[in-house]
Amino acid sequence: EADPRKVAATVIFGCSRSWLLLFLAWRAHERGGDARFDGVKDQPGLFLVFWIMQGMWVMMVSSPVLLINSSAASPPLATADVLLLCGFLLGVVCEVAADVQKAVWVRAGRRGGFCSAGLWSYSRHPNYFGEMLQWWCAWLLAFAAASGLTDPVWLATAVSPLFTMHVLLNIPATGVAQANGKNLARYYDAWPTEYARYRASTSILLPMVGYAH
Repeated sequence: EADPRKVAATVIFGCSRSWLLLFLAWRAHERGGDARFDGVKDQPGLFLVFWIMQGMWVMMVSSPVLLINSSAASPPLATADVLLLCGFLLGVVCEVAADVQKAVWVRAGRRGGFCSAGLWSYSRHPNYFGEMLQWWCAWLLAFAAASGLTDPVWLATAVSPLFTMHVLLNIPATGVAQANGKNLARYYDAWPTEYARYRASTSILLPMVGYAH
């Protein structure tokens, strides 16, 4: 008999990564390539290093779902499990909706200079929030496969949400922490009043209604 926890976690995981694959491929096509790999694709050795690192990244991020599926234990779904599965799915929906809303805004000519439509009116990085929510929920869901709070394998899979947060918060190319100072000059130079109002009334990460800073 199929384990509902394993089935649900695997289906949500598959939807999440399928979306990311399709969206990044579409975006690269729209932009005529991925600038992050400029200067790398023509160097086989360096390109191999990038390929291996991305494979390791995939393994780290997916480790909670791998733990769930590799466990022989199949305890019945508890209320907490259902809530975590809902949170996992909500993270996917949030990320997809934010990506689509911004893509539509870009295709419409970047009206207003910065995206403030849909989820972007409640968070300045709703796609990042959705990604982080997914992996924290997946990690907590994997506790059902652990022998206890000190299970070293389960604790090791915490690398999934922690590494995801590090990439999305701190990496210079895309990190939330870097979205300040000179990186915002283009907005303040072109739309000083509008962008200042947007930042003051929109949460930096967690979608919030009625936010005021």
